[in-house]
Amino acid sequence: MTDYQESNRGQFHFSPRRGWMNDPNGLLHYRGVYHFYFQHNPHSLVWDTMHWGHATSPDLVHWTEQPVALDPAIHPGELWSGGGVVDVHNTSGLKDGDHDPILVFTGTQGVRVFYSLDGGMTFTAYDEGRVVAQPSGRESRDPKVVWHPSSERWVMVVWSDNDGNGVDFFVSPNLRDWERTSRLVADWFFECPDFTPTTLAGEVAWVLRDGRGSYLVGDFDGKQFTTAWTTPQTITANPGPAAGPYYAAQSFDNLPDDRVVTMAWQGENRGSTWTGNASFPVEQRLVTTPDGPRIHSQPVEELKALRRTTRTLGPTLVTPDTPIDEPAETVDVEATFDLTKTTATSFTLHVRPGVDLTYDLASEQLNGVPLATDGTLTLRLLIDRGQLAIFAANGAYYACHNVEPGDNLRLTTDGNLHVHSFEIHHLASIWPPAVRG
Repeated sequence: MTDYQESNRGQFHFSPRRGWMNDPNGLLHYRGVYHFYFQHNPHSLVWDTMHWGHATSPDLVHWTEQPVALDPAIHPGELWSGGGVVDVHNTSGLKDGDHDPILVFTGTQGVRVFYSLDGGMTFTAYDEGRVVAQPSGRESRDPKVVWHPSSERWVMVVWSDNDGNGVDFFVSPNLRDWERTSRLVADWFFECPDFTPTTLAGEVAWVLRDGRGSYLVGDFDGKQFTTAWTTPQTITANPGPAAGPYYAAQSFDNLPDDRVVTMAWQGENRGSTWTGNASFPVEQRLVTTPDGPRIHSQPVEELKALRRTTRTLGPTLVTPDTPIDEPAETVDVEATFDLTKTTATSFTLHVRPGVDLTYDLASEQLNGVPLATDGTLTLRLLIDRGQLAIFAANGAYYACHNVEPGDNLRLTTDGNLHVHSFEIHHLASIWPPAVRG
């Protein structure tokens, strides 16, 4: 067991109390509760014999771990990654009682369905666990399901290896009977697809992404996804691989607003009782840029509920002789830099041991990633005991890291740096005192 107080255990990033976790599964919202299912081995610190772990939250911030949702001793098939939906119109015909059916999809080399009639707490195999959709290829896994409003059909996208990496598309009127309608082949596309309708300039565009956070933007006619893109973009500045600091992000189903909110697996954090944690939830939106539509990411607004105290340091002038050096164990940092008045050629935030964030003014690059500005640069850092998320230029830059614990945040520069604002919000733990000890 744990008191959640290990030196590198995230205080506002979810991690299981014990055992192994990897991909987020079946993320959804139902009657005021967010459900986060995840790949889980409760009996070991390494990947083996996958279960579906389960945690719930009233606000996307405070998480309570629930009993295992899918157990291979009870639920048939290989319980690998997959998606989940709330069947609010009972298209499945499975409703029996007050609750809307919640259905989750999983399985390798064939998709199986499990349904819940108690609000997502326990699940029953549909039709004794028979395969309801058979993807092409020798290997397949990771079904994700979403509602397509204009055709009034459910859409499933599944990774498989037919003619190389790619995804099969299926459609269904009832979540039980599926027809394969098309396939997209792309060598770069590997595992854990997510398929999300997103608003762009008042119109709906569809975002298709893989486990490493590579994505395409295009159209979906109810059967086939099309795009003018020849190469993908990436969600994060440091994408993939599996078991790295950002993998297998999935969007929530049935949110009560128009947001697209995702969480990913961070696989490099571990302790004596657990392996792996979840990234902090981010809201993602499509933005029109000179290079075409791009995904911008920001932490969900609900994070502000954790703020305990705030240290305000700007406006101020930072010089080589007067750096900023502040305690920053579990903090949310918001900073804005006025580059038009700055004589420095670069400045660096020393965030954690071995983790620096440097902006070079001449090349307009943040840690080597081009990031042009209009003379003002915004930075947002979520710094936890073993986790770090970086947002820059209003979300155009997003990176996730697992890090070593540290105490202070330092801002240094090689010249005069005009800091318009610099706020350090110290955050409370998401773990309630009764759980922490």
